Parts: sequence; C-alpha cells; structure tokens
Amino acid sequence: MFRETEVENGRVRGIACGWPSITVYYGIPYAKPPVGSLRWRAPEPAEHWEGTRDCARPSGRCYQLGVGKGSFYEKEFYPVEEPMSEDCLYLNVWTPAKSRDEKLPVIFWIHGGAFMTGYGHSAHFDGEPFARQGVILVTINYRLNIFGWMVSPELDAENDRGVSGNYGLLDQIAALRWVKRNIAAFGGDPENITLAGQSAGAASVQALLCSKLTKGLYQKAVMQSGGGPLPIMDMSFRTLAETEKATSLKALGVSSIAEARALSGEELCARWKAAMISGQGQTGLSDRSPVVDGYVLERTCELAIAKGETPAVPILIGYTGHEGIPIARNRKHLEEIVSRCFGAAGAQYLALCPEDGEAFRDYQDKMTTETARAAAEAYALLRERQGKGETYVYALERQLPGDAMGPFHAADLWYVFRTLTRSWRPWEPADYMLAYACSTYWAEFAKHGTPNGSRKPALPAWKPFTADAPYTMKLDAVSGMVQQPENMRVSRWREALLQLAEIREKMGGKA
Repeated sequence: MFRETEVENGRVRGIACGWPSITVYYGIPYAKPPVGSLRWRAPEPAEHWEGTRDCARPSGRCYQLGVGKGSFYEKEFYPVEEPMSEDCLYLNVWTPAKSRDEKLPVIFWIHGGAFMTGYGHSAHFDGEPFARQGVILVTINYRLNIFGWMVSPELDAENDRGVSGNYGLLDQIAALRWVKRNIAAFGGDPENITLAGQSAGAASVQALLCSKLTKGLYQKAVMQSGGGPLPIMDMSFRTLAETEKATSLKALGVSSIAEARALSGEELCARWKAAMISGQGQTGLSDRSPVVDGYVLERTCELAIAKGETPAVPILIGYTGHEGIPIARNRKHLEEIVSRCFGAAGAQYLALCPEDGEAFRDYQDKMTTETARAAAEAYALLRERQGKGETYVYALERQLPGDAMGPFHAADLWYVFRTLTRSWRPWEPADYMLAYACSTYWAEFAKHGTPNGSRKPALPAWKPFTADAPYTMKLDAVSGMVQQPENMRVSRWREALLQLAEIREKMGGKA
C-alpha cells in the first residue's frame, strides 16, 4: 500500500478507499486544458508540476446538457449536479498495489452518454470492487458534444492533416497513451490493458479498435450495449465531408471559428444548448459524435471490421434485455435507417416490421434490444470466421427491483461496478449475487482474456459464442449459458450484417 507515486508530470498523492489498502488518485491531468486557442485542437501533453499534486478530489465534468431535470436517468445515475468545466482532461486511478512492481491488470473505462453527457467519476463508477480482486481501474473524462466533435473547413485549414473533429476520440487516445506510459507507477502492467465502455463508451472502444493510432496500446476489449459490425442506435459515423456540409456556425450566433473560440466555455455551451432546443443545432452529427476523417478513423468501423483490420484480441460484448431507447421515430424513419444500413437488402427485414400504430410502438420498444443482440452475435460469428479471437456474449435479463423499467439501457453498470449501495433501489439478495458474478467475470476477463480465468466454483462457466455453439451468458437471478429464443427480426438483421460484411470484404471495403 502506498499513497504517493511519481508519474511523468510530477508526484501525485492519493487517498484511502473504504477498503484501506486500496488507494484512489482522482483528477490526474493527462493533457493540457483544452481552452482558449487549444479549443478544437488535438490534446497536448500535460504540463509538469512542482511538489506533490493532491489527488483527493475529481476534476469538473466536461461541459454538457445533462440528462434532463426529473428524468429517469437523472434519478438513476445523476441525482447531484457536479461542477462543469472546459478544463476537463483528467483521469482517475484505483489501485490495490503495495509497490510499483506488481504488474496488475488494468481496465481502461470510457463512460457513455451519447457522446454528449457523462463523466468518469459519477457515483455508479467505483474501482474499489475491482481493486479488491487485484485489478486496477482507470476512468477518464473526454470532450463531449460541440467541444468534442466540432468540424469546420476553418479547423481543417489550421490542421497539418487537413481534418477536424474527433477531439473526444483524440482525448481518449491521449489518455490511453498516458496510461500505457505511466500505469506502472501505480503497480499496473502496461502490457495488460483492457479497453471497456458502455453505450457511446462501447462505440468509442470499437472506434479505438479500428484506429491505427492505438496499435499496441491494449490487449482486450469490453463493449456493453454498443459495438458490432453496425453500431446500434443509428450511431454509424458519417464522413467528415458529409458532416461539414451539414454544419453551420450561424446556429451559435458567430461567423467564424475565431469568434467561437472567443466565447467562454459556459457561453458556448449555453448557445449550443439553445440551438439544440430550437432545432437549429440539428446539423448532421458534428455536435455529438465522431466522424470518419481519414486520420483517427480511416474508414467506417463497419468497413474496418469487414476487412479484418481490427486486431485479434478477446472481446466481451453484450446488451440488456430492455435497451428501450427508440431508434426509429416512425415507419418512414425506420425505412430510412434500414436503407442506409443495408440498401435494397433491407427489404426482407422491413417485411417483418409493422406499420405505424400500436404494433409499431411495441416494435419501437424492442428494436434496440433486438439490433443490439443481432450486432453482438454477428460480431462473434464474423470474428470467428476471421480468426480474430474468442468473443463472449452476454444478455442482462435481471428485472431490477423498484419500478417496471426492466433491464434498461445502462442497468448493467450497477452490477459490473458492484455499486448497488449507491442506488435508491430496494435491492434483493439476488441482485448482490448478480453483482458479485458480473464484477468477477469482468475482473477475470481483464486478468486472463476469458471471464472464467481462475473461475470461482459458484459461477457457471462462460463459453465463447460460436457458429457451432451459439450460446449467450444470461445474467439474471440465476445466471447461465442459454441459446436465446429464435426471433425472426434478430435473425434477419444478423444475417444482413454478415452478408454486408462479406460483400464489403470481397469488394475491398468499397461497399
């Protein structure tokens, strides 16, 4: 147990967790504050400091809109408003190490929030349960919404590579490189790092898997409610050119990047919020997600996966039983999404979907779960075909106590991080057992590349998903391997994903 250590920028001091032998270091800077002239530029290395930096408190969260006053997710995960700041490029480290020489496995966690909200130190994230199992947890903040994803020809012109956007992904890569260089100072193994994330965090993990900028920086990956040959929730990234064409500074009340940079972070966030509420901010995806820029992402993740350009690493991927976030607003919007995803080949899927009305509303409630399942299964089958390593698939089916929401989008976070006591819900003994199972499976995966690892006798063996054994780990009051019930829409979406991947592979990634 040690409370101080030396990193490349200077000395840091952490604090004891509830389990006294575990130390947490909050708010370590991994890059310079992206303010002033550094707004909408790639992150630069953090500056050195003199003396010992006190890391007893987290940094401010990145500027964001939040999840909505009185909303379900505010009550569930964000009941307290944390301070916000444009100076937000910090990370947190939980370690059980007693010396710098232990070479413990590391989980590098990327939070979700639709690329617009969230932060790495929110209450449902805690590294102590992982640290008690001999695993170091690192959580990060990265730039979000208009701060993280702004594109503009003006920004292209001032960049040596002639591109803009993806500042949030560049932040994640900078943080990952910092961890690679410095995690040994906390007793971690820089050769045993697991990328992990949920929702937009999972989509970020997939982007990092597809980027050549991250080669050699990780050994395993976890994607919760995200990822696959085609991301769920209509998060397939557009090209930089497409996004720039749909982007205008006028919605912010400025006519140039220089004017936009002159605004304070608070004012920029307020103007972006007003533009979004009024509808003026619906300018492609520039204000809320990554783009295919030819540098961070040379091609879409779907093309990179189809061409077999991702590394051969073990992957754990899954979804919840009631993802519940509608993708399609109505039948016409559904047809647009399916056409964009599959072209004419999507007709067979659409034939299985209802027209507008009560049946369509029921379909909306199920669509995200169905497509998440299809994406996870297709990814496992495609990786098996490509020889990319084992893929472990899960489905969180537990009906959470306290309301009728079911296993909603992000419900797995309570169990994976084993933070049930921070929730308002009246948890039952089965929930604590499930949290033990999830936390153990994830820790063992980080250690060994398989959720079994040195498997605890009480936990069922978790087998990889394959064509011959298409089994999923059902995480519930009673967990175990199951073959999910046949669902024609899931089957058709999965088949379409695999067919599309095969076409893209044969065409050299041109389709």
